Amino acid sequence: MDLSGEVAFARWWDGYMTTYLERDLRQLSQVESLPDFRRVVEALALRTGQVLNQTELARDTQVSQPTVHCYLNLLETGCLLVRVQAFALSRTKRLVKSPKVFWFDPGLPAYLSGFYSSVDLRSSREAGGLFECMVFLHLRSLAQLLVPPARIYYWRTTTEKEIDLVLEHGRRLLPVEVKLTSNPKYKDAEVLHLFMGEYPEARSGVLKHAGTEIRLLDEGIVALPWTLLAGV
Repeated sequence: MDLSGEVAFARWWDGYMTTYLERDLRQLSQVESLPDFRRVVEALALRTGQVLNQTELARDTQVSQPTVHCYLNLLETGCLLVRVQAFALSRTKRLVKSPKVFWFDPGLPAYLSGFYSSVDLRSSREAGGLFECMVFLHLRSLAQLLVPPARIYYWRTTTEKEIDLVLEHGRRLLPVEVKLTSNPKYKDAEVLHLFMGEYPEARSGVLKHAGTEIRLLDEGIVALPWTLLAGV
């Protein structure tokens, strides 16, 4: 087996983290404990694409909540991580709900989670979150080309029905579901139906998948390959 690619991947990200931790980070803020910071970063990597419970994160890493909050702000200031707020008609409610966490480069959380090869990553439970992260980054780039830029949220009900990403441009909404599958089906559009029924501002919905086909799943709902976002 040729492991040269895997070694290069791990070596590059290891050097990046060392440089970031030992040089760039210290220019942004004083971090009292680099091991604590590293534990928080690695725990966040495993939560890519998930709703963030800051209390749980502090408990799992044995780092105080105020320190975890400080590290989150630092990672966001350093353009490594972004928190996506929950969507609600009330803009006040958007600010009090827990955000989802995405990284600006999926390669970093993949490395921090111990995935040095695509084979290991493909069969992991974290693969879906990293795929969603990749779709988010491409979608975010397109959203910023609009004038004014579109805002991106996620949506979740009290019964834990979730739309991965919601684009808001003025009064228009576009729900986007992300599925790590090459064969999207009608049932995958269930929550898109739910969202569009609740918000008439959403006249259409999109399901992004890992396949190559464009499929009309239902009226107003289309399944599109993620590569169309990337221009591949």
